[in-house]
Amino acid sequence: MNIERFRLRQLILFAVMALGSYAIFDMYHSKEDAFSYEPFTKGYSIEGVIIRNSDESGRIVSTIQAPSVIHYADSGMTLINQPRYRMHQADGDWLFSSESGEINEAQTELFFPQAVTLELEDVTTDRVLIETSELTINLKQKTGTSQQKLKVTQPGAVLQGVGSVIKFEQQEIEILEDLYAEFET
Repeated sequence: MNIERFRLRQLILFAVMALGSYAIFDMYHSKEDAFSYEPFTKGYSIEGVIIRNSDESGRIVSTIQAPSVIHYADSGMTLINQPRYRMHQADGDWLFSSESGEINEAQTELFFPQAVTLELEDVTTDRVLIETSELTINLKQKTGTSQQKLKVTQPGAVLQGVGSVIKFEQQEIEILEDLYAEFET
């Protein structure tokens, strides 16, 4: 009888160990955990991107260069990694650089959610450098707006403030609040 009891104890111990092993395996390898994120299923991703946009006459009006672009078909949003956006103008190009950018579904706005640097590459004037963040560019009107801090550096002057409206074709910058200016004499 001792042998039968011993075998029964072994059988119960093996059953408990098997159930415990299955519970631990199921806890770490559950099918529900395998898809705890929503997979990227609709859209596309492109690497080593150069996008040139033209107007009705076929003239190139802007160029975007980026290491990668992801377009989400369900929301229509396009995310740009490390964009270098160039707005071509007759009297000089504006060059925008940032860590990320977003193009809306209608492709009428380009948003830079992080720090962005704007540089006017004008052949007739000296270099103008603008630094801000959360900048939204209306691509049709060629204007930019931000509610964040702005710093404009140009030869002989530094301007700072909060909030801005930039008209790129006219090369005009309106600082909305807390304007501070330093001029060299």
